[in-house]
Amino acid sequence: MRSNSVCFYGRYVVYFSEAIVIVLANLLTLIVVKRTIRLRKVPANTFILSLACADAMIGILSPATLMTAITNDKYVWISAVCVFRGPYYAMFSTSLITLLAIAIDRYMAVVHPLTYRMRMTIHIARNICICIWLVELTLWDTLTCYCGSRISVGNGRSGAAHDIFPGKSFAFLTQIEILIPILGNVILYIVIYMKLRKRAVFPVSNITSMESLNVSQPSAKTKVFTKMMALVVGYLILAWSPYYIIIPLYQMNDPGTPTWYVYMFDFVSVLLYTNSFMNPVIYSWQNRDFRDAYVKIIKRKRTVMSIDDRTISGCTRNSTTTRF
Repeated sequence: MRSNSVCFYGRYVVYFSEAIVIVLANLLTLIVVKRTIRLRKVPANTFILSLACADAMIGILSPATLMTAITNDKYVWISAVCVFRGPYYAMFSTSLITLLAIAIDRYMAVVHPLTYRMRMTIHIARNICICIWLVELTLWDTLTCYCGSRISVGNGRSGAAHDIFPGKSFAFLTQIEILIPILGNVILYIVIYMKLRKRAVFPVSNITSMESLNVSQPSAKTKVFTKMMALVVGYLILAWSPYYIIIPLYQMNDPGTPTWYVYMFDFVSVLLYTNSFMNPVIYSWQNRDFRDAYVKIIKRKRTVMSIDDRTISGCTRNSTTTRF
């Protein structure tokens, strides 16, 4: 009995700790992009801001979402489902759809570099992000409130997505909102890789002057940014694949479910959440502009803290001298 309670509370400690890391990592990304003019002027970084906001909201909403499972009051349950769980599921979908938007942006930048700046501006990117957020929040909050109000609360139900959405509707939603964006990302980055490789074999210098007006090599920064986002999608696949392997085997609240399935589900869930804080790590690893901006912000925070410490110690010495 004691070991079960330790596992229960240990699970929540892991989830809450991961949520804190997710929020801090993505807040740092938001601060870096907003305070760095060079990053702020790139249209693609508007999608990065949207992605960081969605991932930060996942970290904020996940503890609240876990806490909705402990109530047996019907009205509290419905309110919690509408306020926390609807936006929680919407943030996962928003994150994935935003990654698909970035993949489309990268395709345009690589395949049509000459017309990219006319087709994609900061204003257009901002409007696309707003539309994604509005559609996903409306869709998931409406469905979650509607389905959540029709299940029986209590009897030890955990209130997971498998419980909220009846029958095969959750599987259908995940196919559309999760699998399609992931497959879309994979296909687009394969096409981008093939285009870049083809241009490396047949550079623009080998093309006639008339043809060179319609063909141009993407810039080095475009290639670096594209490689960075390809790694983000690669880790996305790594984080989500075990989820789709274990979910068909795992049946929530099924008395016949083996114990190791439960622990495996917890491991898969923790791995899935790591996707929300690994993006800033990949940014700093692959992109020099992001890396320099991260270092600059961290050094500035340290400088401010050291100045505050010296100010406080100076005030203490002055007050001590005055007292004597």
